[in-house]
This record gives sequence, structure tokens and C-alpha cells, in this order.
Amino acid sequence: MARARLLRALAWPFSRLREGYGLRDLPSLASARLHGLSPQAWEQRLNDWETGRPAEVMRSTPRTLFLEITGRCPIVCLMCARRYRKWDYGDLRRDVFERLVPVLPRVGVVVLGGFGEPLVAEHFDELLNRLSSLGARVALQTSGYQLTEERAEHLVASGLQHLHISVDSPEEATYASIRPRIALSDVASRVRQISRLKREAGTSHPSIHVVFVAMRRNIEQLPAMVDLAADMGADNLTVQYMVVHGEELRGESLFYHQQLANQMLDAAEERARAVGLDLELPERFGVAGPEAAGRCTDPWKVMFVRWNGEVHPCCYAPSSIVVGDLSESGFWSVWNGSAYRDLRRRVNSGNSPDFCRSCTAGRVCGVDDERAHVVLAASE
Repeated sequence: MARARLLRALAWPFSRLREGYGLRDLPSLASARLHGLSPQAWEQRLNDWETGRPAEVMRSTPRTLFLEITGRCPIVCLMCARRYRKWDYGDLRRDVFERLVPVLPRVGVVVLGGFGEPLVAEHFDELLNRLSSLGARVALQTSGYQLTEERAEHLVASGLQHLHISVDSPEEATYASIRPRIALSDVASRVRQISRLKREAGTSHPSIHVVFVAMRRNIEQLPAMVDLAADMGADNLTVQYMVVHGEELRGESLFYHQQLANQMLDAAEERARAVGLDLELPERFGVAGPEAAGRCTDPWKVMFVRWNGEVHPCCYAPSSIVVGDLSESGFWSVWNGSAYRDLRRRVNSGNSPDFCRSCTAGRVCGVDDERAHVVLAASE
């Protein structure tokens, strides 16, 4: 009996060699199997250990892999960087996707998102089905453009884990000034539909995360946005500060309206407690201090893959920062390539790259630094 159990434990890791595991991983995988640890839990433990060391060469895969299945987007939102930059846009190359296939079941979550609107990708439904068949855990970032009733049904039926949908105002006129070509009423209707379908199916997936990009024109509407998110059946409302890419929008940045921003964040927090909504807020201004900027873990946990195979270290890095190309190399050659190893050595040192020191996530320079809020196109 014990021997049969041991053989099953050993057979399982050998079957996973096709997912990019090496022979030296087999003992750990067998031990994890014997102790009832899932492959995902083992992978998470390994990644946490490598991040904590910190390791330069990784055996684990990213916890978040952003996959830009299209660079195309017909909307051009107010805050979008593409209004100021000339990039090439297309749909995800087949060869790029196939190079990722072996490791996708190991990745923490595959996020369909990027500089384009995923729902306009020619092969969106096919790719979503393929990812599900591979056992990948998938999240979708969308503005809700082309989110039809049929597609909403498909998202629930496909096993999608997380839906991140942008809704930047509870008022139609303000929403339209930020996200043209989309009607707030249509997006809200689709979110309510997905909430209803989840209840009918008795499932918690996909979790619904409403994303609110906060700026001067909508910040006073944030408490009302909490009410709308709760009414739509969202699991969470996440608030992010707008990053300014054009000089004419500088006044929209809440960096220049800090007292008002803090007041509205406090009001939203109070409202969220009243309605029972999970609320994720950015740091308040003038509270933490510059020394509070934390250690960045993205080089160990994140990969951003553009439609053409270009790889960026995170979704905050300028488009000029390319750390590999999956149209030319395999996943492991990029993930453990010289650019990623160099970034892991330097990111949290006194010699961090220039783009890290002006990170818009505020992890190095902090929320009270203007560089975390204003990244003009000419400065990239």
C-alpha cells in the first residue's frame, strides 16, 4: 500500500516535466505530493522562497503573467498613454503563445490585458477556451467594450477566475468624458448579469473587481461609486491614482489635489464599511513618508508579454524597457536571461534602474513623489 502510494507520488512529478520542471525539482514535487500539497501551492512556496532569498535565477514561474492578446483598442480613454505614443498594434502571435503553453498551468494567474482591449481580439473566445483547457487560472482586464450578453455568459461558463472591469464614475456624463464609445448603463448591466449568472450557477467565479481610476473630475464621486459597485454585485472596488501622460491633463492628477483626495478616500472607506464592500485604496498623501516606499518584488513575480512577443518586467515600466522577446526565445531563456537577472540584482539596491526610481506604482519613489503621478510622453 505504502509502495503504491510512493509510486503514484513519483509518477506525478515525472508527468510534469513537460511544464518546464527540471529533474532537480522532482524530489520536492514528490514530497509535496506525499504531503497533500497541490502543484499551485508548491509553486507558490517555491516562488516565495526565491523572492525572499532573493534569487537571480528562478525555478518557479511568475505569479502574474500579463498576456496582451491584442494591442488594438478603439476607445482611447482620457488617461491612456497610447494617446501620446505611436506604437505598433496587432493580435497575439501564435508562436509567442505556443512558447508559453508548457508553463501556463504553473503560472499563478494569466491576466488577459495590456495596452489593448482584450475583447476586440480576433480569437478571444478561442484563446480563453484554450487557456481553460490547459488548466491555467485566468483573469480578464476590460473596459467592458463589446461585453455582450452572450460573451458575459461565456465568461462565467469558461471558468474565468477574475474579472477586472473599469468603471470610473457612477455618473453617465463623467464616465463618457473619461471612456468614450462606451455607455455606463451597458457596462453596469453586464456586471449585474454576471453577478446573477454566478448566483444561479452557485459559483464564486469569476470574482468581480471594479477598477476606478481616480482623478480630479471624478474623485468627489467616489463614495457614490462605492454604492454603484455594491449594487452591481461586485466583490471588490479598487481605486488607483491617474498617471498623467500629457501636459494638458496635469491638473487632473490628484498629486495637485492631495487634501481633497485624502478626504474622499476616507469618505469612500466609511461608505464601504456601511454597505459591506471590500475596498482597496491607494496610499493617502502625506502619511507614510518617503522612507515607506517598499521593496519591489515584481522581477520575481511578474512578466508582461506584449502581442508581438516583447517582454516587459512589469506593467509600470516604460514601453522602451524590453527584457526579452518570446518571438525569438523560449520562456526560460527570457525569465532567467541576463536582463531579468540584472534587474533582480539591482531593483532594491542603491543602484536601481532609472525607470524603477520613477515607478508610477510608488514602490521606490513613494506616493508623495510627483514622478509617481506624472510621466509625460516626452520624458520616456
